Amino acid sequence: MAHQVIEKFKENQRGFWHENRWYILIFTIALLCDAASTIYFMMQDGNADSELHPGIRIISKITGPFIGPLLGGACKALGGLVVGIYCRRFARYIFIAASLISFWAAWYNIWGVNLYVPMIFRWLVWFF
Repeated sequence: MAHQVIEKFKENQRGFWHENRWYILIFTIALLCDAASTIYFMMQDGNADSELHPGIRIISKITGPFIGPLLGGACKALGGLVVGIYCRRFARYIFIAASLISFWAAWYNIWGVNLYVPMIFRWLVWFF
């Protein structure tokens, strides 16, 4: 079973980078924007408690408000690339969706937070 997963991953890697280079570039820029905006608001607040993503919050509490978001962004990039390669047929849609979410998160961290509170944030507060 594990052998089949590894073989499919190796097979999907061939030509993947060339075929998806622009999507990967946009995805990387979106993740950098999200990380930079997270660094900005963490430096303004002075702590990582405002971060909603549990992984980024934990990494930032351990490594600080600068290294944490960068490390978290690198982990998101690696995860997105692995999923994109394994699900090659849907890679461009995965990169587009993740890029839109990351660009929105970057915008929200800087400007959107002053304009509105998304409904999902209200639900999260209700559950936790």
